[in-house]
Amino acid sequence: MRSITCTTAGLVLTALAGCGPTDPPAVVSTEHLGPFAGVGADLHPDNVAPQRVEFYGTDLGFTYEHGGKLQILFGDSWAIENYAPIEASTGPRFDDAFGTIELDDWPDPAQIGRGNIPQIRLGQNPGTTEASAIDPGHLMDLGKTPMGGFSNGTREFGIFNIGKPRGCAADADCTNGLTCDAGLGFFGVPYSQQDNLTLGCREGAPGCVGDTMADAAGAPVPATGFCIDDSSVLRGPRVSNLLSPIGIRVLVGLRDTGEPKRYVETRDWLTNKFMNVTVRTVARFDPAGEAKPDFSPAPGAGGEARVFLWGRPGFVGVAANGRSLALYFAYVDLPAGPGFEWKPMYYAGSADGAAKFSPHESDAVPVDLDSTVAGMQPEEAIDIVNQMSVAWVEPLRKWVMFYGGGLTTLPSPALPDCGVLQLFSGAECKDVKVGNGAVRMRSADDPWGPWTPPQDVITADPAEGPKGQFGPGGALRHVDCKAADCAPHSDIFVYHPDEYGFFYSANIIEQWIRPAGDGVDILWNLSTWDPYRVVLVRTRIVP
Repeated sequence: MRSITCTTAGLVLTALAGCGPTDPPAVVSTEHLGPFAGVGADLHPDNVAPQRVEFYGTDLGFTYEHGGKLQILFGDSWAIENYAPIEASTGPRFDDAFGTIELDDWPDPAQIGRGNIPQIRLGQNPGTTEASAIDPGHLMDLGKTPMGGFSNGTREFGIFNIGKPRGCAADADCTNGLTCDAGLGFFGVPYSQQDNLTLGCREGAPGCVGDTMADAAGAPVPATGFCIDDSSVLRGPRVSNLLSPIGIRVLVGLRDTGEPKRYVETRDWLTNKFMNVTVRTVARFDPAGEAKPDFSPAPGAGGEARVFLWGRPGFVGVAANGRSLALYFAYVDLPAGPGFEWKPMYYAGSADGAAKFSPHESDAVPVDLDSTVAGMQPEEAIDIVNQMSVAWVEPLRKWVMFYGGGLTTLPSPALPDCGVLQLFSGAECKDVKVGNGAVRMRSADDPWGPWTPPQDVITADPAEGPKGQFGPGGALRHVDCKAADCAPHSDIFVYHPDEYGFFYSANIIEQWIRPAGDGVDILWNLSTWDPYRVVLVRTRIVP
């Protein structure tokens, strides 16, 4: 195989700017534009009349284009401030919203700014005040969310994290190259129960329930456990909540053309390295490297159109304990529609400059995040990854990744040691390095890297007090910010009285990337913990 290197990016750029991570794009400015979805965001007129939708807060907001519209998939969405699921008719079973924006209404993203933010037409159940809730054929209660979506030009697909492992008694019960660890049990509810959380633990640990499978009569099966990835970077003696080598079932579904809240023909993808996944389509990618790639969004299935996948085995690492979250890359053929297959090919390293791929996740190796660049320091061991977003920025001929943010550590009765952070890292939470709460950027010529060291895109350190994004006009709530234009507080039962906001779930809107000045403007959205909503942001990057 011949390597796909920056020489394919164009001789002019190579001659002018050099090649590879020695000349990374630089962030020069970031502007918070205002609320995009949730409290403070203007509702679309169709969601005001004839019935006003009950919709207070939401998060995530993963985007892709289909049918001339920007399609948006939200996470846990609340009807009222103190929490109620958006779809009352199904109770707490489904709570993830979706919406659209007509792209023809916004032909020039430069016109988007403070006081002129596109209104999202939320899915709403006809004749009711309910927002429509996504149903991929599996319960999607609190904590289970979409992770992304994509289109092949005629049909849409969604990827959903349901947070459930697969029980096993032998290796044959596992798929995707995973093996059975019979010494694992669980906290929470059994994995076969669709609702609530199932968290892995080592049998014998206090409160850990063993024998995770059951026979036809419902009796426990001795010596059973969960499917794991032996090659996971999280493999080791520690098993701490979601941070483990356990494989998590991720669903990939085909969207119903008649009822957009439903997904059909769901495929079950058992994965560890890609349980935290982000997705883009590309028009042409030849893994043998014989054809020049076209990283623009795929107009349709067939040929060499692919879906690119970047994944991590969690949302928060613990570098101090040898549990950093490596980044992985894979691709899959862009599905054509009904009867589709989902068979990822995993990046398995490079030899003599050529990328290798394997159909087995156990062969997947981390991409290069340790490259050095003159004038830039290697990454500091910040453990907060949260969700990621990767997009091809054509004017720069670079892949750009946004990721990171913060997490609150204020204690609560249910999480007395480290607050929300404890949910993701368990007993290791005090070893997590949170940093300055920044969303960070990396760039690369090839999707598997090498990726440049990170730069801060937008920061949010509550210890600095009510200034910046915690001050007047900022995106985040701070208890000491008292001005009229300080971000409001979401008065939710799980929040601490002194709750502060943090950023997470960066999402680059590739349809609103455009040349600007001597660089590129990227419009993107990200979630804020307090107030509980999604905001819109503009960042300028220069070569």
